[in-house]
Amino acid sequence: MKEKVNKVFSDFVGIFKRNCIYDFTFVLPEFNFVPPGGYLVVFELSEYLSKKGYKVSIVFLKNIESGLYKITKNIILKNHKVPTTIKYTIFRNILGKFLIALIINLIKKYPSFSNLLLKIGINLRQEFFKEFDFDCLDFTISKQIPKGLRTKRLIATAWQTTYFVNRFGGCNLKYYLVQNSEDDYSFSGSLSELARESYDFSPKKIVINQRMMDRFSRESPIKITVAPHIQGKIKCKPEGRDNNIILFQLRNGVDKGANVAIEAARLIHLEKPNIEIISYGSYKGDLPSFIHHYGYVSDTLYVELFNMASIFILPSLVEGFPTPILEAMACGCVPVSTKSGGTEEMIDQMINGILVPIDDPQSICEKVVWLVNNVEKRIDMAYKAISTLNNYSIERMGIEFVEGITKYENEGKETFSKNIT
Repeated sequence: MKEKVNKVFSDFVGIFKRNCIYDFTFVLPEFNFVPPGGYLVVFELSEYLSKKGYKVSIVFLKNIESGLYKITKNIILKNHKVPTTIKYTIFRNILGKFLIALIINLIKKYPSFSNLLLKIGINLRQEFFKEFDFDCLDFTISKQIPKGLRTKRLIATAWQTTYFVNRFGGCNLKYYLVQNSEDDYSFSGSLSELARESYDFSPKKIVINQRMMDRFSRESPIKITVAPHIQGKIKCKPEGRDNNIILFQLRNGVDKGANVAIEAARLIHLEKPNIEIISYGSYKGDLPSFIHHYGYVSDTLYVELFNMASIFILPSLVEGFPTPILEAMACGCVPVSTKSGGTEEMIDQMINGILVPIDDPQSICEKVVWLVNNVEKRIDMAYKAISTLNNYSIERMGIEFVEGITKYENEGKETFSKNIT
């Protein structure tokens, strides 16, 4: 009976197979039912590699800050507290693969079960079941990288995970997928020095924007081009939508610039009170009454918002390669974005969008008002933005990933056991 139960769970959630040598193992921070963009990049790469015949696994590091303290002995980590509820803390501590299997099965059979999760502070992204292939990808949740893991390549995906990858002795080919300026204080706060130190470790860097490419130019990093996570489409032509509806991204975290967005919205409202201001995202702070905040949204509503609005504003202080810009473009919504990393590669100034300095609500206000006042120019920019999407795809990202690693390993007298087909 026990063997039958174990088989059901292992078949559903995936486990590290005995005697299996993986081609790639990605190491992510804690398991998250609402995976941010960095997780989605890993899931997309994993699925691409798996379809090409490579054996792929993922390690989610449980209670990662506790593990980091054991490695670094840094007193800041010991005192560092992540705002959360007691209920969620208990849930996080007991979270394991079997519990995940149970939760997923319950949600699939009883969709309303997700409402119970919300009551203990656990948000759930329904599309997660499509983004992470529980049936095909092997994964584990562990306080450290399992000693018995046999893998040819080990890939850190965040500054915290680099500490674990760097000290793991069971793999010689190590990489660090740098998806952001993670040592920026707005991103990592009091832990920014630890984040900076992670850049000095030996794993070969893989970067997703030109800013990081330039920063680590002496190390000749591998560069890949991230694709949109959500496939937007035109439901309302740019010339057919209300020019006075604008959309902000409002997310928690100083690096996401919510305070900048709120101030920019206030300035816009003062100058043009007839403009309808809507927003989406994880932000849960106080908002003025003239902002209609949708909070977490499904992919369907996400695309609808981009088709409803004429202008999309990304106020972030730090970004890696923010796909909401591309997703807005796909829907014919003109982006106004800060120069926060990656955005400079997507937006051709005043052609398919507008770039503004970071932490400058006045500049955001001025550019938004200009677009509202220049309807024909906004429509022209919207159509040029739509055509920008031809340059981005998961296929391209996967090819660049495999070819970059292949070239690096061939130069180091290492070779792939498989070639891309």
